Amino acid sequence: MRRPGAFTLVAKAKAVMFQLRRGRGAPQIGHIITIDVVQEARRTGVGKALLEAAEQRLFAAGAATVALETPVNNEAAIRFYKQQGYFVEKTVAGYYSGGLDALVMTKELVGSPAGQAAPRD
Repeated sequence: MRRPGAFTLVAKAKAVMFQLRRGRGAPQIGHIITIDVVQEARRTGVGKALLEAAEQRLFAAGAATVALETPVNNEAAIRFYKQQGYFVEKTVAGYYSGGLDALVMTKELVGSPAGQAAPRD
């Protein structure tokens, strides 16, 4: 949360932390570091709302793409992100402590008529 360019959104027992990575001459990439949801609050739509808010804020800051990582065995998270327009970019071996692999998932952002972030068709 103390990284340069990072910001955090919190709503109803859920939080998302993300940052904007600035490349030289390349499109900027938003990076969702974590979305934390307490068990009792899952499947209420707040997580989706936070993800959309993060995408919108990153898009407004100039991000063309959003990236995140999730454990390869977190089927619920993988399903959720795919439903939100993310796709698996690659697998990173041993990303998490204990040697668990991660999936890197990405989503391209484009401007919708309302100026909000939306998946590219």
